[in-house]
Amino acid sequence: MIAASDYSQLWMSPYIAIRRMATISETYGVERARTDGRFKKEREAWTTAVLALALSKLNDEVWWVEIETAEGTPDTRLQHIDQSSGHNVIQTRSVEVVDWEENVDDIMEVIEKKCSRAYPGHYLLVVNARNAGKTLDLGRVIEAVEKIRSPFLEIWVVASVDSNHLKVVRLSPRGPEIDLDFRTDLEKARKQHSFMKRGIRGTDPEFRELGPLYLPIP
Repeated sequence: MIAASDYSQLWMSPYIAIRRMATISETYGVERARTDGRFKKEREAWTTAVLALALSKLNDEVWWVEIETAEGTPDTRLQHIDQSSGHNVIQTRSVEVVDWEENVDDIMEVIEKKCSRAYPGHYLLVVNARNAGKTLDLGRVIEAVEKIRSPFLEIWVVASVDSNHLKVVRLSPRGPEIDLDFRTDLEKARKQHSFMKRGIRGTDPEFRELGPLYLPIP
């Protein structure tokens, strides 16, 4: 086992990020896991990991989740190692995560609030639709998003269909709708290395798989 580690510059597989949130729910209870500020980073990592699963399924790529620990933004990053050129080229997506909660009637309130702020043009916004009591009319939302000025490169929404199925949709620019069979797609992601860190050798980024890593639950 490697010594206890924090999240700094640590890449987690989507499987690990999702299982950590499940462990927190099992340890502290679902309600506290959903609301306690202590677990905010883990909730954001969960949402980012679901997007990583969707992108992996869509493009047959391997994506990693990195939690930002030094700056206020972005919340997380998606990392992919592109080896098509014969070298390790990192593709990074900076991600802002926001939840659509039960106390907000319309998801557009959440999206418009985020879009009213200044963010770098390469950021992705991912909305976790946790508002189980409201209907999500994707067609209406896509049309509404097209009418507002957005600072984000892309806007995505993660929505639950039922206890084992999720839908991940790119709202802007209008794009794919990816259906996840959560158990099946998560099990496929389990084959990915759990943790990675990058080091620099010469001019090419080199990577090492960390093996079993002790990363305590908060």
